[in-house]
Amino acid sequence: MNLRSLSLLSLLAAAALGALTGCASTGGDPAGDRPDGAAGAGGESAFNLGIYRGREDGGTGLSRTPSRHYGRLVPSQTAEFNRGYEIGYNQGIKPGGGAGFSQPLTAVNGPGAVTIKEGNRVLAVAQTASPFVEETRFIQEQERLVVKSRGGHGPATVQLFDSKTGAELGRVMAYQIQGNQPPWAAGMGE
Repeated sequence: MNLRSLSLLSLLAAAALGALTGCASTGGDPAGDRPDGAAGAGGESAFNLGIYRGREDGGTGLSRTPSRHYGRLVPSQTAEFNRGYEIGYNQGIKPGGGAGFSQPLTAVNGPGAVTIKEGNRVLAVAQTASPFVEETRFIQEQERLVVKSRGGHGPATVQLFDSKTGAELGRVMAYQIQGNQPPWAAGMGE
């Protein structure tokens, strides 16, 4: 074999490796396909990869779990990756608090609990007074969640929860709601 044949074989092998790993530009290095251009080897590039993956996870509502990306690293790179991931994740999520959630909140009913989610991210789990959730409603620009629940039979309980923490802020029996009092429970009476 001559030098030209070896070069051609090397190029074909790199292309095949890239096709198998899904990284056409680098022959298998997942970091090379990133827009920030970090190489994926060494502490500095592990840090950059952490920033990139953290921004991506935070911006799409995934939980703060850097270990989901450890397959791209050698063990000695995880500390630098984690440092970058934390910075990137915080950059990816919408800053602030108050009434500004980056996505609409949803309430997912379960037995004895309501899971409060922002996109795919679980914000809180509110524990209901009774196992069967009949009705949920967000109030105060999604800062609070009102939940009506009841057992297999008998009276219903209406509870007020903080949307960010799932902490119970108020409770009243549904039959006690009269004249739209308390205001947060209006429309949930019996």
